[in-house]
This record gives sequence, C-alpha cells and structure tokens, in this order.
Amino acid sequence: MANSDVIELISLASLSESDVRLLREDNCIEAKKAKDKLPDSLWDTYSAFANSDGGLILLGVSENSRRELNVTGVTDAEKLKRDFWNTVNDRSKVNATVLSDQDVVIRHGSSGDFIVIHVPRAGREIMPIYVGADPFSREQHRGTFRRNNEGDYHCDRDEVKAMFRDGSDTPQDLRIVEDLGSAALDSGTIASYRSYFQRIRPNHPWRNLNDEDFLVRLQALARSTKDNQLHPTIAGLLMFGREYDIVREFANFFLDYREEIGLDRWDDRITSTDGIWSGNLYDFWQSVYGRLRQAVPRPFRLDGEARRMDENPMEITIREALTNAIVHADYMGRRGTVIIRRQSTIEFTNPGRLRVTKAEAEQGGISDARNPILMKMFFLIGIGEKAGSGFDVMRAGCDSVGAPHPLLEVLTRPDRVKLVVRYTNLGGSVMTPANSESMKSWTSVGHLSKSESEALQYLVSQGSISTSELAEHMELGVSRARALLKSLVEDGFAQSRGRGRATRYEPVEGLPVF
Repeated sequence: MANSDVIELISLASLSESDVRLLREDNCIEAKKAKDKLPDSLWDTYSAFANSDGGLILLGVSENSRRELNVTGVTDAEKLKRDFWNTVNDRSKVNATVLSDQDVVIRHGSSGDFIVIHVPRAGREIMPIYVGADPFSREQHRGTFRRNNEGDYHCDRDEVKAMFRDGSDTPQDLRIVEDLGSAALDSGTIASYRSYFQRIRPNHPWRNLNDEDFLVRLQALARSTKDNQLHPTIAGLLMFGREYDIVREFANFFLDYREEIGLDRWDDRITSTDGIWSGNLYDFWQSVYGRLRQAVPRPFRLDGEARRMDENPMEITIREALTNAIVHADYMGRRGTVIIRRQSTIEFTNPGRLRVTKAEAEQGGISDARNPILMKMFFLIGIGEKAGSGFDVMRAGCDSVGAPHPLLEVLTRPDRVKLVVRYTNLGGSVMTPANSESMKSWTSVGHLSKSESEALQYLVSQGSISTSELAEHMELGVSRARALLKSLVEDGFAQSRGRGRATRYEPVEGLPVF
C-alpha cells in the first residue's frame, strides 16, 4: 500500500487490521506495541516525523521477524488516547503540538483495539519540534529528532540551527553585512547584471539610476541604523561580491561546476576558488548557464535551412534548475552548490533542506524561497519562476523533447537537495517535440564532451577530414584524434569512408552549419 493511500485512509478514519498487514515500517510508518502505556520512544518518533515529512504511528501493532506488521492490541485504547493528548500538550514534554483532533483515531481489530496517530510535517515557522526543554540535547528520549529509513535519529547542532534559521520571518539574505562597504561589490559583475537588466527591461524606471541607487532598490545595498552608511546585504554580497569576502560570512561557501563526460576526471571545471574570476553567484550563473545551454538538445528546422531557434523549452528547464539550486541554497550549510554535467544528465545539488514537502515541490506552484531577495534579483532579469518551485516549467521542457521528468532527491546528514535532469532521451540523438507541429525534429549535439563538440564543429566546417588533419587542428595526438572521430561515428554524427590511412570522415546529412 502506497504511503499516500495510507494517509488518505487515516483522513477517512478507515484503516483496518487487514490494511496494517500490508504495511512495513519505513521513513513514514512506525509501529509500537504499547500494550498498557505510551512508550518513551513514542516522543522521539513524534519529533522525527514532525521535523521530516510526517508519518503514521501505530500503537498496539508489532513487527515480527519477517518485518510484517500485526495488530496485537492495547489494553485500554481510550485511556492511552487521553494520555497521549495530555502529554503532547505538556510543554515540558514536547515544545509544540502539530496535531488536530482527527489525527488520532482508535480502530478496532480481531486482536484488539489499536491507535493510529497521523503526525503531519510541522510548518517551518515552528520547527524544530523537540522533546524536553533543550532542542540541542543528545540524551536518550530528549532533544530534536529526524527520520530516515533506519528510524529516528538525533539531530546534530547544525541541523537544529538550520531549522531555527528557516523558522525566521525575516529573509536570511536581507541581513546587512556591516563590516563591509559598498566597494566590496564587484564593479564588473554589477555592469554585467545591469547590461542584462537593460536588455530585458528597456523601459524600467531603474535603468538610468546610478549604480549606488540601483543597488539600493535591488536590495543589494542597505543603510545601517548604526552608522547611517550603505553596506551590502547578504543577497548583495552573494550575488555581486568577491569570493574572499563571501567566505568571511559563509565559511563553507563553494560553487563547483564540472563536466564529467570523457575519459578524464573532468573535461571542464569552474569553481569559486579559482581566483581568476569574482567567485560570486551571478558570474557563476552566467558561466555555467552558457555551458549548459550548449549541452541541451538544440532545435533545428530540417527544411534545408537548418535554422536554429533562439531558445527552446529544454533550455528553460536547465535555466530553472540552475537558478533554483542557487536561490534555494542554505549558504550556512555544509558543503557547496555543485553542478555536474555527465553524458546524458545534469545534476544540481545545493546545501539545505526543502522548506516545503517533496510532494509540494514536485507539484509546482508553491514557493518558499530561502533567499527571496536573490530570487527577486534573478526574476528582475527574466530568470526564475517567481510564482512557484518551477517544476511545472521543468516538466514542460522535458516533455517537449521526450525526456523523463526531473528527479528530485532529498538527502540528509548533511541536508542537501539534488535535482537530476536528463537532457537527452534514451533512444539516440534525435528528439521529437511532443506538442509542436512547426518543428519536424530536433537534432541533439548536447551530450558531446567539449573536445567532441570541437571536433564535430571542425568536421562540419570542412566537410571531410582525416585523423591527422583533426590532430593538427586540435593539437592532439593521432590516437586521441582517432578516438574522437570514432566516438562521433558511434553517436551517429559522422561516417567514415575508406580504410587504413586513407580513411576520411564526413558529417551525416542534416547536421547544422556551425
């Protein structure tokens, strides 16, 4: 029985003894024998479910050696129910109640009565839900808990502090960095952003402001009440600052883009610690999106003209995923934001947990940005889905090329969110849009490595080349050039004619002119 079906049954107060036999303990089901009294471990699970994605606690149910659940019954269900309500409302026991009356139900079975407690995910404004008086306690049956497939576990200090941060009504990225002045923001990044802004919004009233006034309206700078001077906000520092200043505020700040496609460990890499560029979010976004945009399937009208569209839905999917990883990251969290492009997938991973449930994020239309000022900065240049999580947009892009929908994973210890997008389909290099009559087919050159793409461009421009010609052009060894051409043949982009040293390579028909 699916977890969603179980939750629906609880809402209808109709979970039966036969339904229980179909269940297994996992990240959202916990069985406790609780024959005569409430076990102390019940409150660990209450805290864990409330701080995770919710779940069901079954009292009067036992697990056998085959991990099967069976109703064993409780002695006095009404008394246990009263005891539960009295305890869950006792602030010396747990700090908050997330339940309503219909969340605790007594059910009747042939082996006795059992109690079903539906614990919903707590709202972030009241997290963490903890047992006892100290949320940081690591004592038995005290402190803050989370749930994983292995059961309930104590949260460490970083996890608890992250929950408190997320519970604040004040945007995390609006805080003023008072030990830095406006000069801490990189002028080159600001100029690049303003150029983009002016192209996207040519009639916007901010376009003619000087940089200082523009940044104040953007909330990248704010005036401190302590000295009446302008200082960067957290959003301004992250978006426009320099890496050496950013890490003073966020010791774990790290941006990493890798292309892991060929035989090498990586074909291309960009990190915020390079020291040859600013290391801020906007410059990272520009560099990475430029590379990813070349990776995704590119649409071509195959009517003899090979005309390329300026943008396609799959590019928008990648853009949305990249922006989400940057906007929703918890920059106080452990590890950094990592983007990895592989042979047919792009993996976006950022620190921090989801601020909505996984189901709500996947549904789309619901947004709870951890860094709303950063979100606004991107939205003002036409980037990002301000109305929601962007999943609707990403799904539409995948549908347009017949690719699977993005895969969302929520990781713990440390908290990280991973989104995996397949940017080529499973059947080869040609993708057909699902809902477009104007395009007959799409030809993808996006899954090639940087070296393969360069080889393909040279092949198309020349019309026919030998291995030695490619080696000379790319300054490679002959064996490496031969391997690149062999890869292009295997992927259906090139064909060979002749044998041995007389072998020449030609592009297949229908490829665009680069």
